Amino acid sequence: MGFCISGPPGVPTIIGINDVDKGTIILLWREGLHGGYDQIIHFQTSSNNQEWTEETTVTVLANEPNVLRNTTIISSKLYLRLFASNLLGISEMSDVWNMTQPGILYCIICMVA
Repeated sequence: MGFCISGPPGVPTIIGINDVDKGTIILLWREGLHGGYDQIIHFQTSSNNQEWTEETTVTVLANEPNVLRNTTIISSKLYLRLFASNLLGISEMSDVWNMTQPGILYCIICMVA
């Protein structure tokens, strides 16, 4: 008989950023433990690693299998981080990744690996 731990979600993990083409980066990431509820993955960017802007969100249902997902973010900012939220709380922040060179507009395609 299965059981589910109920609580805030685990922190999403950025697995890697691959420069695929000029202006396009593929972000490989994996959601953390869902905590028994649907979770929302928040993608934030920053120019200075101190002031953060939420660019987009992706909803991951608790009963969904682990499948590839595609989300597009357009940002010229330098840094990226993720966190998750569900009905019971908010995860810690992921590690911060440097994703671009200053002043260059990039399109980030986010995929669950």
